[in-house]
Amino acid sequence: MSDFTEANRKYFDDLSATYKDRFGDALKMLSAQTLQRRQWISDRWTDTEAGRGQEIKLLEYACGPGVISMTLAPFVTEVIGVDISDKMVAEFNQNANTLGLAEKATGYMADLLTEDAPAEAIDSACTNLDVLTISMALHHFEHPDHAMKSLGQRLKKDGVCFIIDLVPQAGDHGSEHEHNHGHHGHNHGHSHEHSHEHSHDHGHRHEHGNEAEFPEAAHTVKTHGFSREDMQQLFQGGGFNTGFDHQVLPEPLTIPIGGGTLSKTVFIARAQRA
Repeated sequence: MSDFTEANRKYFDDLSATYKDRFGDALKMLSAQTLQRRQWISDRWTDTEAGRGQEIKLLEYACGPGVISMTLAPFVTEVIGVDISDKMVAEFNQNANTLGLAEKATGYMADLLTEDAPAEAIDSACTNLDVLTISMALHHFEHPDHAMKSLGQRLKKDGVCFIIDLVPQAGDHGSEHEHNHGHHGHNHGHSHEHSHEHSHDHGHRHEHGNEAEFPEAAHTVKTHGFSREDMQQLFQGGGFNTGFDHQVLPEPLTIPIGGGTLSKTVFIARAQRA
């Protein structure tokens, strides 16, 4: 595990106990917006003509507590959550149990983006996917392009990937620049990136202008948002060459800070594996 990935793992481990409360409003917004766009994301769900009677497997990478997983769980047959933070994975599994989804949804601690192969059981669970999602985590990945290519190989032909993340804002370093604070790079991020980059649905990723508000997270962020063009290139590089679309969410992601609120513009983008 790289230094950058380890920094993400530790940050999200420390955040796990308060994550849902701290970012509750933001997570509810992301859940609602995802549900509204379910048919746009894919036409293959267990309650649609294209998917009825089929096995449909969803993987949420850098899953955190699994907000997007739990939102879409009623419409698939199996949900896999993967995060590099074992405490976030515990939150994922607890949430699945609380919602009565334990027989359908399982979280694993793993880094699917390193050269080291994951345990056989995890590797098998994370293959032959119909849907892949990374929510509010890609900006934590050290190498988003590598992540998209590596994870994309785990989907079936015509499998769908959708990404939720931040729109770059004026004053940010930009999507292609490193978040440089004398820290290392993520290698992908963490749970919401993990091991490379992932990290969870954290509606709290910050951009350059907000380092003062979230100093504890600044060293875990690699990219300050992604433009439509960035996402199209990332999808194409990952083998998702059909069905690209991108929407900016009409409702901002809001995060309480001190006595005020920080607002971020968020997008959702989707494409299919050719």
